[in-house]
Amino acid sequence: MPPVRLRPERTPSEVMTAPVLEPTSENLRRAAEIVREGGVVAAPSDTNLGLLVDPRHEAAVERAYEIKGRPAHKPLTLFVRDPADWRRYGTHDDPDLVDALVDAFWPGPLNIVLERTERVPHERIQRDGTVSVGCLSNPTWCELVAGLDGPVAMTSANRSGAVPDDTLVDVELAREHVGDGVDAIVAGGAQGTTRASTIVDVTGATTEEGASSVEILRRGDVTRDDIAAALGRV
Repeated sequence: MPPVRLRPERTPSEVMTAPVLEPTSENLRRAAEIVREGGVVAAPSDTNLGLLVDPRHEAAVERAYEIKGRPAHKPLTLFVRDPADWRRYGTHDDPDLVDALVDAFWPGPLNIVLERTERVPHERIQRDGTVSVGCLSNPTWCELVAGLDGPVAMTSANRSGAVPDDTLVDVELAREHVGDGVDAIVAGGAQGTTRASTIVDVTGATTEEGASSVEILRRGDVTRDDIAAALGRV
Protein backbone atom coordinates (compact mmCIF):
# COMPACT_ATOMS: atom_id res chain seq x y z
CA MET A 1 0.00 0.00 0.00
CA PRO A 2 1.43 3.46 -0.86
CA PRO A 3 1.91 5.85 2.05
CA VAL A 4 -1.14 7.89 3.01
CA ARG A 5 -0.69 11.63 2.82
CA LEU A 6 -3.25 14.07 4.14
CA ARG A 7 -4.30 16.77 1.76
CA PRO A 8 -2.20 19.93 2.10
CA GLU A 9 -3.50 23.43 2.62
CA ARG A 10 -4.64 24.91 -0.71
CA THR A 11 -5.23 28.33 -2.19
CA PRO A 12 -8.60 28.97 -3.89
CA SER A 13 -6.97 28.39 -7.30
CA GLU A 14 -5.73 24.96 -6.17
CA VAL A 15 -9.04 23.49 -4.97
CA MET A 16 -9.26 19.75 -5.66
CA THR A 17 -11.94 17.13 -5.24
CA ALA A 18 -11.15 14.22 -2.95
CA PRO A 19 -10.64 10.79 -4.53
CA VAL A 20 -13.62 8.43 -4.46
CA LEU A 21 -12.53 5.03 -3.14
CA GLU A 22 -14.39 1.85 -3.97
CA PRO A 23 -14.97 -0.24 -0.82
CA THR A 24 -12.24 -2.80 -1.36
CA SER A 25 -10.39 -4.10 1.66
CA GLU A 26 -7.24 -2.26 0.57
CA ASN A 27 -9.10 1.03 0.17
CA LEU A 28 -10.82 0.65 3.52
CA ARG A 29 -7.46 0.08 5.18
CA ARG A 30 -6.26 3.21 3.41
CA ALA A 31 -9.28 5.18 4.65
CA ALA A 32 -8.70 3.93 8.21
CA GLU A 33 -5.07 5.07 8.01
CA ILE A 34 -6.19 8.53 6.90
CA VAL A 35 -8.49 8.73 9.92
CA ARG A 36 -5.78 7.47 12.29
CA GLU A 37 -3.46 10.19 11.04
CA GLY A 38 -6.04 12.89 11.77
CA GLY A 39 -7.76 13.13 8.41
CA VAL A 40 -11.43 13.47 7.48
CA VAL A 41 -13.16 10.81 5.35
CA ALA A 42 -16.69 10.80 3.95
CA ALA A 43 -17.97 7.27 4.51
CA PRO A 44 -21.24 5.31 4.32
CA SER A 45 -23.43 4.85 7.37
CA ASP A 46 -26.85 3.25 7.81
CA THR A 47 -28.41 6.36 6.28
CA ASN A 48 -26.37 9.26 4.85
CA LEU A 49 -22.72 9.40 3.95
CA GLY A 50 -21.04 11.07 6.90
CA LEU A 51 -17.87 12.95 7.73
CA LEU A 52 -15.92 10.43 9.81
CA VAL A 53 -13.10 11.44 12.17
CA ASP A 54 -11.16 10.14 15.13
CA PRO A 55 -12.63 12.17 18.02
CA ARG A 56 -9.28 12.15 19.81
CA HIS A 57 -7.79 14.29 17.01
CA GLU A 58 -8.85 17.82 17.87
CA ALA A 59 -7.73 19.25 14.52
CA ALA A 60 -9.75 16.60 12.65
CA VAL A 61 -12.88 17.41 14.66
CA GLU A 62 -12.44 21.12 13.99
CA ARG A 63 -11.93 20.41 10.28
CA ALA A 64 -15.21 18.48 10.15
CA TYR A 65 -17.03 21.52 11.55
CA GLU A 66 -15.29 23.82 9.07
CA ILE A 67 -15.93 21.56 6.06
CA LYS A 68 -19.63 21.24 6.89
CA GLY A 69 -20.15 24.76 8.21
CA ARG A 70 -21.73 23.14 11.25
CA PRO A 71 -22.76 25.46 14.09
CA ALA A 72 -20.35 25.14 16.99
CA HIS A 73 -23.10 24.39 19.53
CA LYS A 74 -24.21 21.21 17.71
CA PRO A 75 -22.16 18.20 18.87
CA LEU A 76 -21.07 15.31 16.68
CA THR A 77 -22.39 11.80 17.32
CA LEU A 78 -20.07 9.19 18.79
CA PHE A 79 -20.26 5.76 17.14
CA VAL A 80 -19.10 2.55 18.80
CA ARG A 81 -18.37 -0.79 17.16
CA ASP A 82 -19.76 -3.01 19.93
CA PRO A 83 -23.30 -2.25 21.17
CA ALA A 84 -22.22 -2.96 24.76
CA ASP A 85 -19.71 -0.09 24.55
CA TRP A 86 -22.44 2.47 25.21
CA ARG A 87 -21.59 1.93 28.88
CA ARG A 88 -18.05 3.21 28.29
CA TYR A 89 -19.20 6.60 27.04
CA GLY A 90 -22.70 7.03 28.46
CA THR A 91 -24.49 6.34 31.71
CA HIS A 92 -28.08 6.02 32.90
CA ASP A 93 -29.78 5.41 36.23
CA ASP A 94 -31.70 2.55 34.63
CA PRO A 95 -29.31 0.75 32.27
CA ASP A 96 -31.97 -1.86 31.52
CA LEU A 97 -33.98 0.82 29.72
CA VAL A 98 -31.00 1.65 27.50
CA ASP A 99 -30.27 -2.03 26.94
CA ALA A 100 -33.86 -2.53 25.74
CA LEU A 101 -33.26 0.05 22.99
CA VAL A 102 -29.80 -1.28 22.22
CA ASP A 103 -31.02 -4.87 21.97
CA ALA A 104 -33.92 -3.86 19.71
CA PHE A 105 -32.18 -1.44 17.34
CA TRP A 106 -28.38 -1.76 17.44
CA PRO A 107 -26.59 -1.98 15.24
CA GLY A 108 -28.89 0.27 13.25
CA PRO A 109 -30.16 3.82 12.64
CA LEU A 110 -30.92 4.90 16.22
CA ASN A 111 -28.82 7.40 18.18
CA ILE A 112 -29.30 7.52 21.96
CA VAL A 113 -28.61 10.64 24.02
CA LEU A 114 -27.14 9.71 27.42
CA GLU A 115 -25.39 11.34 30.32
CA ARG A 116 -21.73 11.31 29.30
CA THR A 117 -18.83 9.64 31.07
CA GLU A 118 -15.28 10.97 31.37
CA ARG A 119 -14.24 8.72 28.47
CA VAL A 120 -15.94 10.98 25.91
CA PRO A 121 -12.84 12.23 24.12
CA HIS A 122 -13.66 15.77 22.91
CA GLU A 123 -15.83 18.68 23.99
CA ARG A 124 -17.43 18.82 20.53
CA ILE A 125 -18.83 15.30 21.11
CA GLN A 126 -20.89 16.39 24.12
CA ARG A 127 -23.36 19.05 25.13
CA ASP A 128 -24.51 20.03 28.60
CA GLY A 129 -23.10 16.82 30.07
CA THR A 130 -24.71 14.54 27.48
CA VAL A 131 -23.46 12.52 24.50
CA SER A 132 -25.27 11.05 21.50
CA VAL A 133 -24.12 7.46 20.90
CA GLY A 134 -24.80 5.22 17.91
CA CYS A 135 -23.78 1.82 16.55
CA LEU A 136 -24.05 1.07 12.82
CA SER A 137 -24.68 -2.07 10.78
CA ASN A 138 -23.33 -0.85 7.43
CA PRO A 139 -20.75 -3.47 6.34
CA THR A 140 -18.47 -0.94 4.66
CA TRP A 141 -18.47 1.24 7.79
CA CYS A 142 -17.86 -1.81 9.98
CA GLU A 143 -14.82 -2.91 7.97
CA LEU A 144 -13.42 0.63 7.89
CA VAL A 145 -13.67 1.23 11.64
CA ALA A 146 -12.29 -2.24 12.39
CA GLY A 147 -8.97 -0.70 11.37
CA LEU A 148 -9.23 1.86 14.19
CA ASP A 149 -8.71 1.42 17.91
CA GLY A 150 -11.60 3.39 19.33
CA PRO A 151 -14.95 5.03 18.57
CA VAL A 152 -15.43 7.49 15.72
CA ALA A 153 -17.39 10.72 15.45
CA MET A 154 -19.63 11.50 12.49
CA THR A 155 -22.00 14.06 11.00
CA SER A 156 -23.70 13.95 7.60
CA ALA A 157 -21.47 14.82 4.62
CA ASN A 158 -23.34 17.90 3.40
CA ARG A 159 -23.13 21.61 4.06
CA SER A 160 -25.27 22.59 7.04
CA GLY A 161 -28.63 24.07 6.04
CA ALA A 162 -28.01 23.55 2.32
CA VAL A 163 -30.40 20.63 1.71
CA PRO A 164 -33.80 19.60 3.10
CA ASP A 165 -33.70 17.34 6.16
CA ASP A 166 -35.13 14.37 4.22
CA THR A 167 -32.43 14.48 1.51
CA LEU A 168 -30.29 11.34 1.24
CA VAL A 169 -26.62 12.30 1.16
CA ASP A 170 -25.06 9.98 -1.43
CA VAL A 171 -21.64 10.04 -3.09
CA GLU A 172 -22.68 12.57 -5.72
CA LEU A 173 -24.09 15.01 -3.18
CA ALA A 174 -21.14 14.51 -0.84
CA ARG A 175 -18.71 15.32 -3.66
CA GLU A 176 -20.65 18.47 -4.44
CA HIS A 177 -20.84 19.66 -0.84
CA VAL A 178 -17.62 18.50 0.84
CA GLY A 179 -15.45 16.99 -1.90
CA ASP A 180 -13.01 19.89 -1.81
CA GLY A 181 -12.53 19.59 1.95
CA VAL A 182 -12.24 15.91 2.87
CA ASP A 183 -9.26 13.62 2.27
CA ALA A 184 -11.25 10.80 0.66
CA ILE A 185 -14.82 9.67 -0.09
CA VAL A 186 -15.67 5.99 0.38
CA ALA A 187 -18.27 4.77 -2.13
CA GLY A 188 -20.31 1.61 -2.34
CA GLY A 189 -21.34 -0.69 0.43
CA ALA A 190 -24.90 -0.99 1.65
CA GLN A 191 -25.44 2.75 1.79
CA GLY A 192 -28.58 4.06 3.37
CA THR A 193 -31.72 4.54 1.34
CA THR A 194 -33.61 6.60 3.87
CA ARG A 195 -33.36 10.09 5.24
CA ALA A 196 -31.92 9.91 8.73
CA SER A 197 -31.36 8.01 11.92
CA THR A 198 -33.83 8.49 14.75
CA ILE A 199 -32.48 10.33 17.80
CA VAL A 200 -33.92 9.63 21.26
CA ASP A 201 -33.05 11.36 24.52
CA VAL A 202 -33.32 9.04 27.51
CA THR A 203 -31.70 11.34 30.07
CA GLY A 204 -35.09 12.01 31.70
CA ALA A 205 -36.53 8.52 31.35
CA THR A 206 -36.84 5.61 33.76
CA THR A 207 -39.02 2.53 33.87
CA GLU A 208 -40.72 3.60 37.10
CA GLU A 209 -44.48 4.24 37.01
CA GLY A 210 -45.29 7.83 36.06
CA ALA A 211 -41.72 8.79 35.12
CA SER A 212 -40.72 11.02 32.22
CA SER A 213 -41.05 9.62 28.72
CA VAL A 214 -38.31 8.93 26.25
CA GLU A 215 -38.05 12.04 24.07
CA ILE A 216 -37.76 11.66 20.30
CA LEU A 217 -35.51 14.50 19.14
CA ARG A 218 -35.54 13.54 15.46
CA ARG A 219 -37.77 11.15 13.58
CA GLY A 220 -36.14 8.73 11.17
CA ASP A 221 -36.08 5.04 10.30
CA VAL A 222 -36.93 3.85 13.82
CA THR A 223 -40.51 4.96 14.48
CA ARG A 224 -42.36 6.00 17.63
CA ASP A 225 -44.25 2.70 17.54
CA ASP A 226 -41.01 0.76 17.23
CA ILE A 227 -39.65 2.49 20.34
CA ALA A 228 -42.91 1.99 22.22
CA ALA A 229 -42.82 -1.72 21.41
CA ALA A 230 -39.21 -2.05 22.59
CA LEU A 231 -39.88 -0.29 25.89
CA GLY A 232 -43.50 -1.25 26.44
CA ARG A 233 -44.31 2.49 26.50
CA VAL A 234 -43.21 5.83 25.06
